[in-house]
Parts: sequence; C-alpha cells; structure tokens
Amino acid sequence: MFDLYTGKLSDKISISIILISAIGLSLQGCKVDNQHGVATPDRVVEQYLLALEDRNVNMMIRLAPETPVVRKEIVDKIYKFGGHKIKDRQISYIKPKPTLWMAKIHGVFIDKSGKRKVFDDSISIEYQSKGHIKLYGGRWYLLF
Repeated sequence: MFDLYTGKLSDKISISIILISAIGLSLQGCKVDNQHGVATPDRVVEQYLLALEDRNVNMMIRLAPETPVVRKEIVDKIYKFGGHKIKDRQISYIKPKPTLWMAKIHGVFIDKSGKRKVFDDSISIEYQSKGHIKLYGGRWYLLF
C-alpha cells in the first residue's frame, strides 16, 4: 500500500511493479518480426516460382527462416534456375510429416536461345507453429 506519511509504496507493491516492468521489457525484447514465411504450402510454391522467374533474391529470402547460409543458397538457386517464365506447371506434394512437405515442381520454359526446356525442381517446406522452439511460428517456410 501507499504510505501517506512517508510517501512510499510498500515493499510488496514495489517488488510487484519491478517484476511486472521486467516481464514487460523481456517480452518486448522477444517480439518476433514475422515477415518471413507464408500462410500455406501452396503459397510457398507460388512465391518461390515467382521469385525464380523475377530473379528476386529478397522475395525468396522472405520465404525462408533467417539463417546466415540461406542468402548464398538462394543466390545459387536463382542463378541456376532463375529468369525464365515457367509454364505448364505441375506440382505434387509428398508429406513425410504433417509439418514437413516436399514439393515436386515440373514445368517448361523457353531459354535465351528460344528452345523449350524442361523445368524440374524439388523444394522442402516446413510448418513452424507458435509453440515451436524456433523463433518464427505459425507459418510455412522454404527450407534450404
């Protein structure tokens, strides 16, 4: 309680206020900037293909959980497959676990010389829920 005579809070209230403030600051420091990942596995595949076609490294980075090696792997993938409009897409999923899917992507594209080429790729997609130990939760991510 507040003591009118001394103008001080009781020790119990002071400690409670300090603890509440500390918890608030801790939670604020743990906020997750969840701009990575997307809501569905289909959306991961759509955004992945769009990033390849547009050679958009940043778009692909936003599909993956943040790790230091992801950027290099993304640049390599875009260099290998990127820059072509992929048509006649056929996508099939293998679901070894409810939270881990593999997408097999088949299509065609026209290369720089005007020749029709086959596009075959496989990607891994993982769902990370809010209760998961990893920081980014409740979304689907492209794994490298």
